[in-house]
Amino acid sequence: MKKFLQPLPFLVLAGVLLVGCAGEDGEAGPQGPAGTNGTNGSNGADGAQGPQGPAGPQGPAGQDGQDGQNYQAWAWVGSNNTACATCHGETVGEWLGSGHPNAFETLVNAGSSNNPYCLQCHTLGWDAPVAYGDTTITDHGLDHGGYDDFWGSTDTDDIARAHALEGVQCESCHGSMGPSMYNHDPEVSLATRFEGGESLAPCASCHGEQMEQWHEGAHGSWYERTGETVEDYSAEWNRTACWKCHGAEGFIANYDPDYAGMLPGATLDLVGCVACHDPHNAANPAQVRTLADATVLYAVNQPATFTGQGTSQLCAQCHQARRDAANVESQVHGNGTTFGTLRGPHESPQMDMFLGTGSFEIPGFTYNRGMDGFAHKAIGSACVTCHMEASAPHGYPLHDHTFEATLTACTGCHGAGVTSFDIDAFDGNGTGGQTEIMNLMTSIENFFGVPGDSLSSTTYTATITNPAHREAIYGYLFVKNDGSHGVHNPAYATSLLTSALQHLQNN
Repeated sequence: MKKFLQPLPFLVLAGVLLVGCAGEDGEAGPQGPAGTNGTNGSNGADGAQGPQGPAGPQGPAGQDGQDGQNYQAWAWVGSNNTACATCHGETVGEWLGSGHPNAFETLVNAGSSNNPYCLQCHTLGWDAPVAYGDTTITDHGLDHGGYDDFWGSTDTDDIARAHALEGVQCESCHGSMGPSMYNHDPEVSLATRFEGGESLAPCASCHGEQMEQWHEGAHGSWYERTGETVEDYSAEWNRTACWKCHGAEGFIANYDPDYAGMLPGATLDLVGCVACHDPHNAANPAQVRTLADATVLYAVNQPATFTGQGTSQLCAQCHQARRDAANVESQVHGNGTTFGTLRGPHESPQMDMFLGTGSFEIPGFTYNRGMDGFAHKAIGSACVTCHMEASAPHGYPLHDHTFEATLTACTGCHGAGVTSFDIDAFDGNGTGGQTEIMNLMTSIENFFGVPGDSLSSTTYTATITNPAHREAIYGYLFVKNDGSHGVHNPAYATSLLTSALQHLQNN
């Protein structure tokens, strides 16, 4: 034992000296294995592992590479609105019955499921600009993780993600639910009008062609009337109910039971896309708000109901004379000594004219109302058939939303050579039916020696005190306000004018 212990002091001292004063020509010895306690030595023991340090701060989100805006992955939730259904189950259930969720399937059935021009409207989150005829994408736009970002991918996960973004879903109109669910806009605009060249309606991105047509037609002709309120309409027309047809909010509240009693905001939006069409509910064809029957209000002479006319039932809710017996009597006869305003029927009595009733009818005259078999009544959905001709410029049907009548519906009965609505079909005398109506109207104007606009002026008609003259003028205004010059119901229009002219000549 002593032999081993005696040299120890020397060895320790030698070790110290070697550490502090390396020999000039000496070589360093081999390094010992690393110990977990942080020391290196030839025979150092491993120490216990220390506790894990705290996690570092999260790094910033990646940039999209175009304008530096940051987007988290999966801004678009998709998956057929399952997230929305948690709170909006009834609305999502209605949406499932519409054509929107099946929009992608229509492309598959048409063999266009790989056409980028079609995909931009039939999928969710597509932000790559694609022109008609394009087959490739040159600019993906901002990277929202939409369908275009996975288009053409062969990766299994990407394919699954693209599948979740097929169809027109809640986020297509209400905005993306990500990266926070509060990014979306639950209250989308009811406006169809254009401001700064852009439409305010969410429908515009896919239904732009119909909206351009709407803008050109009668419904869109009021588009510059912005900032109007219910009070503005009431003051202008001396009626409190005008907003129910002249404002989108009013029409929805009045004709859609789901929104009964809804009050408008500070301003009214024009009658546009969502006034006539319910984006969620497909209970009615073309997703129109209502197919309710409409009954002629002034039913003194011949009660009648507009029914069985398909989607044209929607049109009849507003396009009617809107005068009851008390109102008509007051206009025509006043209170016996004082005559009030004579403005005739509401400016759009097309439903009443079509049915052959609704105007004041002079006692002692016979009125031809047009039989139920009258050709125009037998068309079926006559308003839409004549005023919304369908075409297929891109291979799928589009109905004209200018609402301008076309001659296509006339050719079936009047022959392919028809070139105008002034058709000689009333009495076969060689004079067009519209010409005959206009001649009768001119004769009535000549009787009073004033242009027709004067007979439409309440300032002028207020000066007319002869009851017979006022009776005749009401029928004249009924035909004029209808606007078709007899086309909607040639028999009734002719009866109203011939009896009015004869009545004037006799009195």
